[in-house]
Amino acid sequence: MSIYKKSLILFFMGLTSLSNSQIRFSETIQVSKTATDTEAALFFVDFWATWCKPCVYASEYLGVLQKQYPDRFYVVSLSEENPELVKRFLKKHPTDLAVSIDYKGETFDAVNTRTLPYGLLINSAGNILWRGSPTDFKQADLQRFLKQNTKQKEVDKVLKVQAIKKEVFKADYVPSTDFEINPLKKEVYETLISNYRGDFLHYKGSLKSILAKEQRILESQISMPSELNKTYEVFIKKGTNALFPILEELKLDLFHSEIKGEVLMLDISNLQYWDTNQIDWGKNTAEYLIDDTQIQGDNVTFEAIAFQLATILSLPIAIKGGEADNEKHDWRIHHRFYNLMQSDLEDTYGIIMNKENGSFKKYTVRKKAP
Repeated sequence: MSIYKKSLILFFMGLTSLSNSQIRFSETIQVSKTATDTEAALFFVDFWATWCKPCVYASEYLGVLQKQYPDRFYVVSLSEENPELVKRFLKKHPTDLAVSIDYKGETFDAVNTRTLPYGLLINSAGNILWRGSPTDFKQADLQRFLKQNTKQKEVDKVLKVQAIKKEVFKADYVPSTDFEINPLKKEVYETLISNYRGDFLHYKGSLKSILAKEQRILESQISMPSELNKTYEVFIKKGTNALFPILEELKLDLFHSEIKGEVLMLDISNLQYWDTNQIDWGKNTAEYLIDDTQIQGDNVTFEAIAFQLATILSLPIAIKGGEADNEKHDWRIHHRFYNLMQSDLEDTYGIIMNKENGSFKKYTVRKKAP
């Protein structure tokens, strides 16, 4: 379908973390139904996706804040998905917030958005004041920033409209087989893109990052020749593992050895699981919600949550004191302060965590001999 797109350019001046002063949005799906003024002192960009159940909760939460502060605060929800998909979603899940579409993911990339939901607060001068999970942005935070930022600017001066060429939006591709891998010759991803498309887990990234995610290890635990570490797009049926299909398709061998070094040792002698009723984000949603202070997991295994801890602390995981089950559980773990993380794990789940010398697996990927 051919759609005439408009690009909303958010002008950031004096930014400390963005190299480009312009962040591109694309067409506006709807303007705010709650904001009562054409000016605002603070602007909140709510990064979300239709498949992300926590994002829906976050948007509802921001909707409450928008209603409480309709004249000096302006929230825009931003998705990088197909606009037709977003429009269909909004018919079933209406919102009073402004809704826009990102232009080829440029805004998501510019602010280094790795997890959803994610939020960015800026003032009328374009300075970033706050970033993190929207539900961590409290009313007290908003009041404090409003006191500190009194200068207002017209919304259409901060969110400027610039016409760009027509584009054709194609329906999201879904493979016809349970596994598919395709090389991406002209695309490079600094971090792995991972999301769901229907019944499929979808990856875009380097081969090393994809294998690390599937094996639930750090990328630093994988060694391979640079010529093998190309960029791929992978589809794998949910509930199955892509590791061996990838190795088979690319004609690769995987070897591992035990090496010594610093590890994150988890003693699970007294492991006490939560059940799956503590957190419920619904079906076909994100498994994790990771913000600046905590990790939440909805129906994920111990192995999966341990991988998240390893990623955050950049240390391989080692286990002692028993074997964890393969059942799914809910999790909520603090991660910002190491000592608090330790006590949180022990008090809530009976897991004793320490950094110590231990052994962990190191993997080597090679091309199969002809």
